[in-house]
Amino acid sequence: MAAQTTAATIWDDSAAAYGKHTSQYATHARIGIALTAVAPADPRRVLDYGCGPGNSTRLLRRAYPNAAIIGVDSSPAMIAAARAATAQEAAIDYHGADLAAAGPPAALTGRLFDLIVCANSLFHVADKAALLARIQALAAVEAMIVFSLYDTVFVPADPVVWPLRDEPGDTLMDLLIGRLRDRGHHIEARQEDREVLTEKALAVLFADAGFTVRCGDILRLRRTPAERLSFFTVPATAAEVFPGIPVKDVQAAAAEVIDEAAGLPDQERCVYVFTATRS
Repeated sequence: MAAQTTAATIWDDSAAAYGKHTSQYATHARIGIALTAVAPADPRRVLDYGCGPGNSTRLLRRAYPNAAIIGVDSSPAMIAAARAATAQEAAIDYHGADLAAAGPPAALTGRLFDLIVCANSLFHVADKAALLARIQALAAVEAMIVFSLYDTVFVPADPVVWPLRDEPGDTLMDLLIGRLRDRGHHIEARQEDREVLTEKALAVLFADAGFTVRCGDILRLRRTPAERLSFFTVPATAAEVFPGIPVKDVQAAAAEVIDEAAGLPDQERCVYVFTATRS
């Protein structure tokens, strides 16, 4: 899931914590399964962009036992973790490369992929247009891109109203912000250091790269306070949600509210699942 050269160091620092988080909680696996559900049934060549410690790539291997599968990530530590966690018989190739900045590694030269998966990785990329230009060059004529966006980074033209939803105020985030203010940080609300895409902006972004994008599914998640706080053990997540605040302060604040947050309700959240094909 690490995708930017400028962020390579913090993603390297995040490899162990991110691997632990994704193995402990099912959210990322559910998103991966939702992506494969809208993807072609039997692709021959699959590229997992921003593969992180390989959790999504190994899921792809289970979904597509006959495909040639390659995982790519900009973080050397993530690639090392992916290789260490993947059994040799899984026959997955991992390569370190920042596609957005430098293009594909030599090992991918001349290869075309039927399916390109961005499981919780696209929204981490600053220059999405550059990335899509690189992906376009790796995509076979009939290729499909599948990717996911949380509702914190995507705003549909018509807001989704979920039946029988339970949306209390975000007391957990209020607790975190309170602890950060106690540390002298001037913050009133969660700050998002990732580009928030409107429906129109997303369509234009992909159209400019020669793709037509569609929403294939909407996944409704319930995340416990423990899972949400676990996210902040990952330095990259702490830095993205609270930009400009030292990661150690964010993590200390999260640790302080664990007991108080235990009785809070789960958070309900939407994840949008998209497909993109050549226009």
